[in-house]
Amino acid sequence: MSAPSPAHRQPSGEHALGGPVVAGRYQLRDLLGRGTLAQVFRAADLDGGPDVAVKVAVDDSAKHFERISNEAAVLAALSHPSIVRFIGLGVVPAGTPLAGRPFLVEELALGPSLSEAVRNSRHHPDAVAGWARGLFEALAHLHGEGLVHRDIKPANLMLSGLRRSPVRIVDFGIVAAAGSPAEPGVSSGTVHYMSPEQASGGPVRPSWDVYAMGLVLLELLTGSKAFPGTAIESLVARTLRSPQVPDSLGPGWSSFIRSLTAMDSAGRPTAAEAAGMAARLMPVPVD
Repeated sequence: MSAPSPAHRQPSGEHALGGPVVAGRYQLRDLLGRGTLAQVFRAADLDGGPDVAVKVAVDDSAKHFERISNEAAVLAALSHPSIVRFIGLGVVPAGTPLAGRPFLVEELALGPSLSEAVRNSRHHPDAVAGWARGLFEALAHLHGEGLVHRDIKPANLMLSGLRRSPVRIVDFGIVAAAGSPAEPGVSSGTVHYMSPEQASGGPVRPSWDVYAMGLVLLELLTGSKAFPGTAIESLVARTLRSPQVPDSLGPGWSSFIRSLTAMDSAGRPTAAEAAGMAARLMPVPVD
């Protein structure tokens, strides 16, 4: 069945076939995730294009309009195959339970998040090396724009199902400019992946993302969080020691992870340097 033409489609509210239609063409379908700031839906393109992800704020307050607008501006300025692509933004039309809330439309990563992947099994180092290269290249692009993601964690890294970009970074809702001061009373990021200096509330640095990615890679390879326990236990542990990197990972991986998660941020590679290091861990193609 072909998609209905714009002339025969209801311009707003509920569509005859199901859920709310936003931006005049995207019909909300499955709820993919829910956070404290937003809900993310899979949406069908009634003009016949591929499905998209629609991020809808939890309410219509000025704070959430600002957050959605800021995230849209960040994504619109980025262009990298390992970063989800910005499509549009707007306000959910009247006549639906979500009416009046701001939303963001972005490319849909087709696979599960790495948090789901790590729950299922540890992953082969060759696959992880390829993911690491693409993700660090994406972070280098973000850092080159003077921005820091601040919430790198398995749930924000999605398998895409595409050969050219097998993994993509999502959720740019708390991106901040490098060098900006900590926000008083605001907890940014996710405790189990924060660098020691991010946890202490220092100025925003690209090295935060590098450290967090190091913990993600370690978790993918071992199947366990580097700093488990309660939020306080996890935060205290990382101020006292570096994560334990098993020698069984081999000298290449062990050295790589230890450099990414150095206690002293000056000892960590940049994201661009880390991408090159990950590339050297990838298998050599056989002719």
